[in-house]
Amino acid sequence: MKRRFLLPLLFVSLPAAADEAVFFRCTDAGGNLTIQSVACPAGSEQRIQRISAPVRGAAVAEAAPSVPTTAHTMPPLPQAGDEDSGLLDSAALRPQPPPAEHDAAGPPKPPLPDIYQCISAEGVRYLHEREPAPSRCESLALTGLGGSQAPGNAASCEVVRDACEPVAEAQRCSSWQQRFRDARGRERFAAPENQAAATAERARLEAVLADSDCPVP
Repeated sequence: MKRRFLLPLLFVSLPAAADEAVFFRCTDAGGNLTIQSVACPAGSEQRIQRISAPVRGAAVAEAAPSVPTTAHTMPPLPQAGDEDSGLLDSAALRPQPPPAEHDAAGPPKPPLPDIYQCISAEGVRYLHEREPAPSRCESLALTGLGGSQAPGNAASCEVVRDACEPVAEAQRCSSWQQRFRDARGRERFAAPENQAAATAERARLEAVLADSDCPVP
C-alpha cells in the first residue's frame, strides 16, 4: 500500500489595506482658510488631501540581530515648502505677505510761516500774519482855547499799534487753519461788491496751507 502525505498549507495573512486620513481645505470668498474632516460648504474652494496611516496587521519579518526593528513606521513629516504641508499648523497654510510700505510722495513739505496772536486796546484777540500789527488812528477829543468848543473841521488822532506775540510752533497749524476758516466764512457772507476780494483772500490762505505740512480743514 502506498502512503500519501498531505502537505499542510501555510496560510500567511496578507497585510490589511492602509488606512487613509482625508482632510478638506476650504477657502471662503474672503480668503479665510478652514481645515475640516467633512466636505466644504457651497461657495467655498475645496482641496482634498489624503495622508496614509501606518500599515496595520502586516507580518513582522524576522530581522537580523544587528538591525533593530521598529514597531511602527510613521509617514514622512510634511516640509515647510510642500504645497500640502501644514495641516495642523494653520499659521503655515497661507502666509500673508507683509504690508507694502507706501513711499512718501516727494520730499516733505516745509513748515508754516510765523503767525501772531494780537490783542487790541479793547481786549479783542485776533490772528495776524505780519508783525508788527498794522497801525490805526484813534480819534482824540479836541477843545478850543479857553475850553471853548473846537471848530468843526478840526480833528486829531493818536496812532496806536496792538500788542502781538508769535504763536508757539505746536499751535501754529491750528492757528492758520482758524484764519482760513474765518476767511471762508467772510467769503460765504460777503456782499456782492466785496465778493471778489473775499474769494481771493480765502484762496491765498488755502494755498499757504496746501504748500505746508498742515492740512486744509
